[in-house]
Amino acid sequence: MTITIVGLGPGDAGLITRQAWHLLSAAEAVYLRTRRHPAVAGLPAHLRLHIHSFDDIYDTAEDFGAVYQRIATEVLRLGRAGDVVYAVPGHPYVGEATVTAIARGAAEAGIPVAIVAGLSFVEPTLAALGVDALDGLQLFDA
Repeated sequence: MTITIVGLGPGDAGLITRQAWHLLSAAEAVYLRTRRHPAVAGLPAHLRLHIHSFDDIYDTAEDFGAVYQRIATEVLRLGRAGDVVYAVPGHPYVGEATVTAIARGAAEAGIPVAIVAGLSFVEPTLAALGVDALDGLQLFDA
């Protein structure tokens, strides 16, 4: 039983890390926080990969907090039954409330969590602006 959380990067599939690509290529099923991400169209196209998404929860929950909690609850349920691959836009630990909730719930349940990094929206933004992140960058959630 392991929950593997994969970052899909900030945009097209060409920005998915090599580690993430290999993991996704070997997976039989992937659970996406959302299909509404540009990288999804370029995911490995092999016959074994079954893609599931949680987009329907966005249409039925009252607010984003409820959406993220329901997704985390479902990923934890899947993780109790066996290995699960959960993919999110960007980097798993940049602006991903579901990841924080999953990590916390998995620790309480004794389920190992593996994180496969991805580029976040921050790196391309810094490149476009020509700014060094170590030169006083501050991020705020708004």
